[in-house]
Amino acid sequence: MNGIIVEGNTLTIGHTKIIVKYPIKKIEKINGKYIVLLKIPRVELGVDELNNILCYDEQGIMCWQISNKLPSNIVSKEQIPYIAIQVIDGKLYATDFWGRKFNVDTENGELIDVKIVH
Repeated sequence: MNGIIVEGNTLTIGHTKIIVKYPIKKIEKINGKYIVLLKIPRVELGVDELNNILCYDEQGIMCWQISNKLPSNIVSKEQIPYIAIQVIDGKLYATDFWGRKFNVDTENGELIDVKIVH
């Protein structure tokens, strides 16, 4: 990806250096935004650990942190950290440790719907 540098928990977008709480596991670019997945160590899980996907614009300004409001059609409301992100057909998906694959709104980080990955 042009214009970005990742070193541990530091992300540089253009001339803007961003330090995040945990190491960066993966970055995807979609709609002019950088979606950042953080690698969560074995620690007590708080808001930052459970909502471990961040979004920055091309100037390095934070746009959102993924929502903690799960879709209404999901059975288990327990939240766990995300382990993967991917862009498929122009849509952003985030998968958690239980294999729940969420479609994420790239404008605000809200969870649109969910599929169970087997």
